[in-house]
Amino acid sequence: MEYKVLICDDEPLEREVLSLIIERSGLPFKTVGDAKNGFEAVEKAEKLTPDVVLMDIKMPGKDGLKASEEIKNLLPNTKIIIITAYDELEFVKEALKIGSVDYLLKPIRPEEFVAVLKKLMALFEKEKSSIKREEELKKAMKKAEKMIKAGILASLIMGDVKTEEEINVLKIQAKLLGITSLPNSILYIEPNIDESQPGAEYVRYEILKIVEDMIKNNNGVFLMNLGESIIIGVNSKNANVLELASSIQKSIEEKTEILVTISIAENDEGFVNRKVYEEAKSNARLGRFFLGGKIVTNKEMEELFKECEEVENDKEDKLLDCITLANDCEAQRAFEEIMSDLVIKTKGSLLSCQTRLAEIMLLIWRRVRQLGWIDKKNSHLYFSYLKKLSKAQSLSALTLCGKNFLNDIFSFNTKLKENNSIVDQVVKYINENYDKDLKLKEITKMIFINTEYFSRLFKKEVGCTYAEYLTRVRIESAKKYLSNPSFSVADVAKKVGYQDPNYFSKVFKKVVGITPTEYRKNIGIIIEGE
Repeated sequence: MEYKVLICDDEPLEREVLSLIIERSGLPFKTVGDAKNGFEAVEKAEKLTPDVVLMDIKMPGKDGLKASEEIKNLLPNTKIIIITAYDELEFVKEALKIGSVDYLLKPIRPEEFVAVLKKLMALFEKEKSSIKREEELKKAMKKAEKMIKAGILASLIMGDVKTEEEINVLKIQAKLLGITSLPNSILYIEPNIDESQPGAEYVRYEILKIVEDMIKNNNGVFLMNLGESIIIGVNSKNANVLELASSIQKSIEEKTEILVTISIAENDEGFVNRKVYEEAKSNARLGRFFLGGKIVTNKEMEELFKECEEVENDKEDKLLDCITLANDCEAQRAFEEIMSDLVIKTKGSLLSCQTRLAEIMLLIWRRVRQLGWIDKKNSHLYFSYLKKLSKAQSLSALTLCGKNFLNDIFSFNTKLKENNSIVDQVVKYINENYDKDLKLKEITKMIFINTEYFSRLFKKEVGCTYAEYLTRVRIESAKKYLSNPSFSVADVAKKVGYQDPNYFSKVFKKVVGITPTEYRKNIGIIIEGE
């Protein structure tokens, strides 16, 4: 390959000499034209598209600097070599600023010119290698495009990306695939497939292929297959998300006769994230059961939930507390109270009761997962009851569905049945950790129970308040430490959970009737300074 050279100089002899040096250099450069002023230089550069322009700074009309700037704007990849005299070095600095790669001083020596041409060759080769590497990388990435896109989407929605630097890494990956922006919207596609039917897996595969075919020409769409559901990420600035969802839904239903619910969730302030994903997932699953075969958005789900008024929070809390304490009978009674309220407040609306009950079942499910009663492999239980809930045709059927759900939940409660009650566990914890800062609110938070409810329960089972029991344990332990003369009163105070020795002494006297120092004297231990 020969590199095209355009020579721009107002002196004809200079142009001939430069052309001759190029010809005799034996290097792959060829003079394709010359220009005697700046105007002609720009005109010929646009016409001949040279790889290299030799530009004299001082020329009549338009000078070399202005001509170079215009040529760089027209042909960004063209390399410009400035020709100048010693007294024009200030102009060289300006030329380098606008993108010239080198300069030659007049009078030009052939060996210096050839050296510059060799440097240009090395630069061209380096650029070619860089372009080749980038093209090879793009080809490799194109082959793995599906996997890379799924990886980018997974990183965003699973919460793996937290810093600006991590976001930039994903942007670079997307850019190599020719994608200019990361997704800010999610389409959560939930086909209504009966898993018990033969061929269910084949139908899922068929739906996946339909979706893939629909988006294959849209480079900015990200897809991730979760088996039961399909996730699509798209940037709403570049595509009509609702239109895309409608066309996907229509195509699937026409080709498979399977109803499909598609949930749309968007992040107005950035890219999709875990919160947006969970929102889309929740709306899709609830939408599937209660609005099957529709495209649902946050606004639509909010309108649905508005139809059912909130049940009093204390009744929900009571139900969850009963579950935490493994009190089956009380939990059933609390559930019946909630159902009675629901029927009254929704005026007997079956859909409103179904929707609200689905929320309550989710709260119950989360609580038993937190308590460790049920693990991930049993998650089918929750979804099977959601399905039963959606098929209930009467309020009594709804109530029965909820009560059966509770019965099945309690049948998994082997862990707490084998262990002591929740109060016994707290008593054991106090006995082993009385030296720590044991605030009642923190304890009840750890065991997922209402503080006031637990306080009443604790007093009923133990015979004293939580604070009284903690104080009793600490003072009894303090007596043992006080019998050891190697510990000062301040040491003992810290060992039983009191950071202030004076406060410890007051509490000790209130419980025992005498100060720690007096107690020591009574048992025959006297320490100087106390």
